[in-house]
Amino acid sequence: MDNPREYLNKAVDFFNDVEVESKRVTWPSLKETVRSTGAVVLISAILAAFLGLVDFLFSIAVKFILS
Repeated sequence: MDNPREYLNKAVDFFNDVEVESKRVTWPSLKETVRSTGAVVLISAILAAFLGLVDFLFSIAVKFILS
């Protein structure tokens, strides 16, 4: 494998395989993409609010214990 031509051939084969596989991909529609993005944003906001509440309650508990 010391021959640079072999490396070049392997790289060309790799990118040809990438092109073939990318043609097989089923891409989501715009509606599906928007819906999925909305779900991710909503779940992230809910999780952030929950973790913020837990952090706030723990900080109150620690202040109570230490004072």
